[in-house]
Amino acid sequence: MLKIVLTLIVVLISVYWVGEKVRRNPKIDAFLSAIEGHYSKLNNRLEDATIINGLRFLRRLYGWVSVFLFVCLFVFQRFAQPNPMNILSLFWIFGFTFMGWFSIKWVADHRNTVGEFSRNNALMIFGPLLMGIFDLVFHTPFTEILFLPFQQAAATLHFNMPEISNPLAIGGAVSLVFLVFFGFYYLLTWAVTVPVFLVSVFAVVLPIKFARVLAQIDRGNTFFWFTVFVMFVISACLTQL
Repeated sequence: MLKIVLTLIVVLISVYWVGEKVRRNPKIDAFLSAIEGHYSKLNNRLEDATIINGLRFLRRLYGWVSVFLFVCLFVFQRFAQPNPMNILSLFWIFGFTFMGWFSIKWVADHRNTVGEFSRNNALMIFGPLLMGIFDLVFHTPFTEILFLPFQQAAATLHFNMPEISNPLAIGGAVSLVFLVFFGFYYLLTWAVTVPVFLVSVFAVVLPIKFARVLAQIDRGNTFFWFTVFVMFVISACLTQL
């Protein structure tokens, strides 16, 4: 099937290259002129585009595709009985597009993203310490209750924990545990998002560079040179099929 589609594209490009004989028909000439004009405008936009603008556009695209794929997964699981392999493939595509959206948000808008994350989790990190101060002042047992699950987990893992009775020390220790956890989460997020972000950067840079190369070759006939490139790629693919 792929070979048939590629061969058909080769035939269409070859007909386009014939030029004058094909364009004698006014309708065909108008159709080809419209394609050339639209592609010329697209090439000009890509030529003038910046990587940041391209990443912002790609982020929006990732977001909408993620929403669409999530809805598809829900609908298929709820109302149909699809092949598990198809669901798995759809889930992996959804995972990549969602990570693409998040990686651009994380790297390109890092300060705002971290600020938003910090605001949402500041209470979880510093709450135990504030609770210790509250217990110390008002003699309440909140930190002891908060510390109990950690003691039970340590006992289950046969880990010796030092006896702490000061509410401020207990609150500070729990806050430190949460801080270390979020620090590890921060580093792990960088490790996961950077490779996906680099793929997105490559996906943005390649069309921009390609548009600028076509403009340098012949700004007035960018669509023609685009078809030359497509013909070269398809010919290389056909030799491998």
